[in-house]
Amino acid sequence: MKIYVHTDIEGCAGYVFYAQMDMSKAEVRAFNARMNALLTNEVVAACEAALESGASEVYVNDAHGPCYNIDFERLPAGCRIINGRAGHFDAWLSMLDESFDAMICIGQHAMAGTPHSVCPHSLWHVNDDLKLSETTMAAAMAGCKGVPTIMVSGDDKICAEVREKIPGVHAAVVKRAIAAQNACSLAPVEACELIRETVRAAIADRGNIPPYVVPGPLRLNISNRNPAERLIPPDVEGDEIRETPPRALHQPHPHFGDAPTDDRPSPRPRLPRPHPPRT
Repeated sequence: MKIYVHTDIEGCAGYVFYAQMDMSKAEVRAFNARMNALLTNEVVAACEAALESGASEVYVNDAHGPCYNIDFERLPAGCRIINGRAGHFDAWLSMLDESFDAMICIGQHAMAGTPHSVCPHSLWHVNDDLKLSETTMAAAMAGCKGVPTIMVSGDDKICAEVREKIPGVHAAVVKRAIAAQNACSLAPVEACELIRETVRAAIADRGNIPPYVVPGPLRLNISNRNPAERLIPPDVEGDEIRETPPRALHQPHPHFGDAPTDDRPSPRPRLPRPHPPRT
């Protein structure tokens, strides 16, 4: 049995702030290291449960930001890590093909515009009447290859969306979202145990969970944090899901993930302190 573990980070227990990017500051490096440790622990729990449930191969896709977040030295034997910035959507689900028996999604977040959800961003507009998060778009990309998405972990909002679209999916709610940067999380050790239990149950039940299929023809657009702002003029059209999103993300538009829109004002910029006059 071959399992694909697709990862993000905003849905991990304890994670409530958007990633800090200024790595020149020691406190930012320490913060990112702590968040990466949370993600690594949850991924290790999922991998161990998959292997204990009979998987012979587990491929882990490190898909958040720089795609170099997971401490891969802690992965158990039998795992393969897919990491490093590949550049574009074609490699977002790198190596995922028809040979996989199931996909598991760890550390997932809600789509842009989801009320009272942690770090909501990324929204796919599909034919104007369907909205997909990163998680359900990944599920649709897997589904077009016949691979079912059987398990998701994250806050209660993303788990609710995935359950609505994929009947029978198993969900590990590791935190209750309160606002965009506020949540009530399980203790990390409890979150990891919940993920273990949910992965085991999902693999045992995988034959009853169908692949998530979004039929064509398709017309796609993307929003980042502001659901009213579509980043691609005009919409990208295609016959099926496997080939349309890659073309959408190769269109010239603002870098997906950098927009500042949020549900609360940005902190005031720190102004430089005037130097005292020399005497």
